[in-house]
Amino acid sequence: MIDIFFLIFSIFLLILSFGILRSFKVKNPKMRSYSILIACRNEEQNLHFLFSALDKIEYPKKLFEVIIVDDASTDNSLKMIKNFCKNHKNFHVLNLTKKDSEYKGKKAALKKAAEIAKHEFLVLTDADCSPPSNWLTSFNEYISEETGMVVGFSPEIGISKFRYFTQIISSAIYSSTIGLGIPFSCAGGNIAIRKSVFEEVSGYDKIKHYTSGDDKLLLKIISKRKYKIAYNPDVKVPSITEKKESYDQQKRRYGKFAMSSVFYQIVSILILLFYIYFPYKIMVLGNWESFVLYFISSLIFVSSTIFKHKEKFSILYIPFILIYPYYGIVFSFLGIFGKWQWKI
Repeated sequence: MIDIFFLIFSIFLLILSFGILRSFKVKNPKMRSYSILIACRNEEQNLHFLFSALDKIEYPKKLFEVIIVDDASTDNSLKMIKNFCKNHKNFHVLNLTKKDSEYKGKKAALKKAAEIAKHEFLVLTDADCSPPSNWLTSFNEYISEETGMVVGFSPEIGISKFRYFTQIISSAIYSSTIGLGIPFSCAGGNIAIRKSVFEEVSGYDKIKHYTSGDDKLLLKIISKRKYKIAYNPDVKVPSITEKKESYDQQKRRYGKFAMSSVFYQIVSILILLFYIYFPYKIMVLGNWESFVLYFISSLIFVSSTIFKHKEKFSILYIPFILIYPYYGIVFSFLGIFGKWQWKI
């Protein structure tokens, strides 16, 4: 007999799958104007990838600009940025000589960039990212007059198959909750925000004391307003993560329980309880009918996001479906109760 808790959780996964498959494309897209904002701190080893990608952006130059802010780098980043920007009319460089004690993380740098941005939408990415040439064009497809923010996929490259799978799952959670009208989080390397909305919510002023989570918290603030949040699965912005930073990064990513709304905190606790109950019901009581139902619904959930993001399905994803929940739980506890270090 199928366990009632497994039945409820399977229905929950199917509802999320429905959210993933929702389309936000607009019927008659317009050419929008964009200010690309990038905060940089000690990224000299990655900047040539960023510069190469920015050079290849295919969009009318009068309709976009790039603002790169050096956030008190101690390496050769500032010099590289200046040399690059001087050859581009619509590229600008700002320099913060010391880390801001009030606006934590990269918020001070992005705040400075937003203050001088002149276009309709602020597009945020990171200095270790490589946006594709059709990046800005793809945003046009998802912006209506009511759109306040567009969220996209920003996976890491050069990582293990399992690590990439975890990011596919993250994109599934982002797209499904946005599709259901209850946004949970987003990837800071691939988002667009209407500048007037950013100013209306006072930018990062209300969340300036958080070291990380500026993307998630800003989404949370904007989602409470009248504007639409859209999800763009068409273009991914890959990023490079150094192995030495990977462990801390995972703790930061999963340890944002306190930043979530009460609703999502309750949902997270219920999911935790389910996965504590899961091995007992399957391994101890041997209720394999419940396991089959859970596995099929999980496979539909994963397949939905793979289809949505035009990814390739790997046979390894089958065992990963069973491993991932406990990986997420471990790093959530490490992030919530342990210490982690932001990039120096």
